[in-house]
Amino acid sequence: MKMMNRRRMFTRTKRIAIEKDYDIDLLLSIDHAEGLDNPSTYPSVTTRDYRVVFWVHPDDKLATSRDVGSPDPVWNQKCRMKLDNSRDCRFLYVEVLRYGSSSESNPGTSNGISLVGRAQIPLPNLSSKTDGRYGLVRPKEDGYKAEGHIILSMKLVKIDIM
Repeated sequence: MKMMNRRRMFTRTKRIAIEKDYDIDLLLSIDHAEGLDNPSTYPSVTTRDYRVVFWVHPDDKLATSRDVGSPDPVWNQKCRMKLDNSRDCRFLYVEVLRYGSSSESNPGTSNGISLVGRAQIPLPNLSSKTDGRYGLVRPKEDGYKAEGHIILSMKLVKIDIM
């Protein structure tokens, strides 16, 4: 009997969940790329001046600074992107561009900018970090060709709104 009385004396504590408004930011670190414009495959490319353009939504494109020199450019740049909760946020889109003279660009481009490779990378889960080496593909007349890799890391973070 005492045991029953004892059980009745304990009460459960109720937790009240309070929903807060929050934003989601993407923390992105673009480190470097490897194997772009292989000199044996593209001997006509003399200017190796690269930049990464990236976005989650096409209206919100951002870019790294240019890196000049080798087929393995290094940017080591960090960025914080505010994501719009009302839009579809599943992928980070990345394009590596080469800036050079118009004679080195792809046919049809007169501004000297050539698309070297692109990738569509799934965003990580909220509060988890993803880092990796992601393959780039270059558009060709009959499809796509593998063209180097980009090394980056990203994390989605929740920012409480007061």
